[in-house]
Amino acid sequence: MESVSFLSSLVKMVFALVLVLGLMIGSMYFIKKILHTTTPEMDRGSLIKILASRYLGPKNSILVIDVAGEIIAVGLSNSQMTMLTKISDRDALEKLRNAKMNEDLPSLPITQQLSRYKKKITSVVSELRK
Repeated sequence: MESVSFLSSLVKMVFALVLVLGLMIGSMYFIKKILHTTTPEMDRGSLIKILASRYLGPKNSILVIDVAGEIIAVGLSNSQMTMLTKISDRDALEKLRNAKMNEDLPSLPITQQLSRYKKKITSVVSELRK
């Protein structure tokens, strides 16, 4: 009968455990990132749209939100949400809406975004070869 080394079995078992736990944690992180991001296709019919956000400090931020055509600035903290102001200036409204509409890259499907990056990379490589 062969003798099995306790130390080598322990090392193999710990390595397998670390590998399985790492794969589980990595897959959960990846799934969480995918499920918690809203794509513009999912958000097109929504009456509430986030136009801009700014981080102020730990668990504090300001959001500019379009709610059914009205632009509202909202302050977020750890425990509450406060309406700061309603923006009614026509020039500011148009500027905010146009700034959001001009961001066309996130509204494209991932395949079109990748093809854009591929075209940019191939054009840079062709310029470097010249």
